[in-house]
Amino acid sequence: MSRRAGSRLLAGLATLLALLAVGGGIARGESWGGRWHPALPADRSATPLGTPIQAPAGAGGYRLLHTQDDGTRRPVAWDPCRPIHYVIRTQGDPAGGQGAIDWAIARMSAVTGLHLVDDGVTQEVPRPDRPAADRQRYGQRWSPVLIAWTDGREYPGIEKYAALGGPVTVDGAVSGQRRYVSGVVLLNRAYLTQVAARSDGRRLLRAVMLHELGHLVGLDHSEGADSLMSPRPGVTAFDLGPGDLRGLAYLSRGPCYSDF
Repeated sequence: MSRRAGSRLLAGLATLLALLAVGGGIARGESWGGRWHPALPADRSATPLGTPIQAPAGAGGYRLLHTQDDGTRRPVAWDPCRPIHYVIRTQGDPAGGQGAIDWAIARMSAVTGLHLVDDGVTQEVPRPDRPAADRQRYGQRWSPVLIAWTDGREYPGIEKYAALGGPVTVDGAVSGQRRYVSGVVLLNRAYLTQVAARSDGRRLLRAVMLHELGHLVGLDHSEGADSLMSPRPGVTAFDLGPGDLRGLAYLSRGPCYSDF
């Protein structure tokens, strides 16, 4: 291999590694106890909607984004008795982008038992101060999770990463337990368009999307060559590793809530 060809190869590898760096969970918290809150949703169930997978043998291998403040170290989680509604802003999505989203959502649903429901396409522009409930846009309910292709001009900071994602946390009015009610998955359309053009672009896009859904459900970054929740998904792992699966199984068994 010539020195020039070797330089091109190294430059390409460095570019790929930069593209596959992802940000941690961009979770936010809101106190909701004494404020307006949505009515109980009509699609809420009295029992969990699905069954999470059996956790692989062993222990650990994951980190949680949040734990309860009551000293129990129990995780902050989604209510498994309610669907997680989401909307997608498709503007700027690369070839294969929607397929990667669909695959990752199906995979996360199968692992966690959480029901993720597609509410269709939105024109909502992502912003750092997105509210947990946007009644003018979405009515008397929590804002659905926003999945959006974006860039640094629109959402400052994402130019450093392939993607960012995380949940919105609110405090319970009666139970006092924090839970996730909304969130975002933001995809850097410039970076991921380059990734999609690679020969292995399809599985790289899937890995990035599934990683961000891991943040959305409540996992933080973890170490380990077999962990998709490492800061660089798609470099050493393309699917959920044993530690990831143990963490998701733990997060999937949260309580059902009836206060709102």
